[in-house]
Amino acid sequence: MSAAKSKYIPQEPDHLDELVDGDVVGESDPSIGGGRTGSRAAVVQALYEADSSGHPATSAVRRLAIERELSDADTDFAIRLVRVCEVQRIELDSRIAKLASQFPSDQMPLVERNVLRVAIAELEMEDAAPKNVVANEAVELARLFGSDSSPKFVNGVLGALLA
Repeated sequence: MSAAKSKYIPQEPDHLDELVDGDVVGESDPSIGGGRTGSRAAVVQALYEADSSGHPATSAVRRLAIERELSDADTDFAIRLVRVCEVQRIELDSRIAKLASQFPSDQMPLVERNVLRVAIAELEMEDAAPKNVVANEAVELARLFGSDSSPKFVNGVLGALLA
């Protein structure tokens, strides 16, 4: 990601940049299973792609679901979740900004911001997993795609939300 696309240049490289440029996530890349975990990962990547390149997130999540061979139910969940994130983007970012007030959301690394968007959006869905599961999955996605400090940051923000 170039500095021209973002105001913030992260101190630590994240892992998702390597996966956005249209490369298929293969067996040698970070292991991402199916199920809701695979759906959440696809949504994080789709939102990251949308932020980075301007591609529509819904199209990106559909492509990722096909590449990962997600089931119809998991693909449906991913599409619903990405749509919630897109429709409520401003509200989600506002909540994130309040929870992480020491870290302006417009300067927050894209991986962390998108992992938090996905977790907060899912918590509001009717068929959401239990809160602790959503938080745990978010921390794991931050570990998978983010920098070394991402899991701790995501855990702290979600801990403040769920307290």
